Amino acid sequence: MFLSDPNNGGLVVILLKQFKRVIIYAGNLGSGKTEVSINTAVALNALGRKTAIVDLDIINPYFRTRLVKEKLEKLDIAVISPENRFIFADQPAVSPGVKGVILNREISGVIDVGGDDIGALALAQYRNQIDLEAAELLFVINCCRPFTADSKGIIRYLESIENASGFKVSGLVNNTNLGEHTTADLVLSGYRTVMEVSDQLNLKIRFTSVRRDLTAAVADLLEEEAEILPIDKYMKAPWE
Repeated sequence: MFLSDPNNGGLVVILLKQFKRVIIYAGNLGSGKTEVSINTAVALNALGRKTAIVDLDIINPYFRTRLVKEKLEKLDIAVISPENRFIFADQPAVSPGVKGVILNREISGVIDVGGDDIGALALAQYRNQIDLEAAELLFVINCCRPFTADSKGIIRYLESIENASGFKVSGLVNNTNLGEHTTADLVLSGYRTVMEVSDQLNLKIRFTSVRRDLTAAVADLLEEEAEILPIDKYMKAPWE
């Protein structure tokens, strides 16, 4: 089942009932959680919801939500991030606006947490402010990364993020990809690995995110009840 309509003018439209008001994405470096975060925010915005995305990524200087802030704000998506002079800072210099996203029930919030347990420390400072009835932590997995290529490695990273942040992961996201070299079979292989984690930890695979042009091919391979989020590329490395 698609979480979005791939023919809806290029817009991703997520079924809101699938998610809590605040969606927190975490994952190891290279998992693709920032792209997933941005596409989720665009999806919520497409439904007419007042949407904000919070950039808590203190790890990766190249792939950060704040680097596409202008593009997102043109879509009327608020981007909460450090001031420009801190754009490549590696400390949690985060705007107080984060608290507003967490507490304002009129806002659909997406929080992009930095990779690994060190990045998850930025989330820990909000542990006592986030209402778990309104928020959930989803773990983004790319099985093409060396330390999350199998269930053992994935679980190790997941647990390290839980320990550092003080939050429990409530669902999994299969984002297995090799960029432009991604194939439907590769996504399926990743799905099977993430399913092993799902079975071991009793955590549901909330959806599989996949490059938009591969959605139909991936849908043919995955289980009928598997949900798919088509992804458009927003982030670019400085050399692109």
